[in-house]
Amino acid sequence: MEANEARDVKVLIADDHGIVRSGLRMLLERQDDIEVIGEAADGAEARDMAIRERPDLAILDVKMPKLTGLQATREIRAQAPDVSVLILSMYDDERYLFEALKAGASGYVLKAQADVELLEAVRAVERGEPFLTPEAQRALIKDVLGESAGRTDELTPREQEVVKLV
Repeated sequence: MEANEARDVKVLIADDHGIVRSGLRMLLERQDDIEVIGEAADGAEARDMAIRERPDLAILDVKMPKLTGLQATREIRAQAPDVSVLILSMYDDERYLFEALKAGASGYVLKAQADVELLEAVRAVERGEPFLTPEAQRALIKDVLGESAGRTDELTPREQEVVKLV
């Protein structure tokens, strides 16, 4: 590999639906700089694989058997803090977004928008930036301003970091 050549982003995909994993793999592997290093069908398998294989990024479905994507995110971030996590969800619900960020996820992508936003999210996370859709940014800002105005000491360090980046 030449010195000016970027290295491949190693990605783990976890979703309990095989067709979703296959579609995500096809989308990601079309990119020259992304390598899918594994797939998991449940949260426990995703956690174990992420800790063992140390991908750059784990893309986790929010709802999976054994461990949810949120539970797996917490455990991955605790045991392998160098592994970034993107949550993939069919739920356009602010509660999942907030819980994903609290768990340590770097972004939240809706499955309905994955064909458009997933690659952008992967690139943002690889640059060390969080990925939030404009809708998610508005929801987060509204929540912070509405419920936490003047009380930044009640935000976790991760929540403060995300608010600053937004």
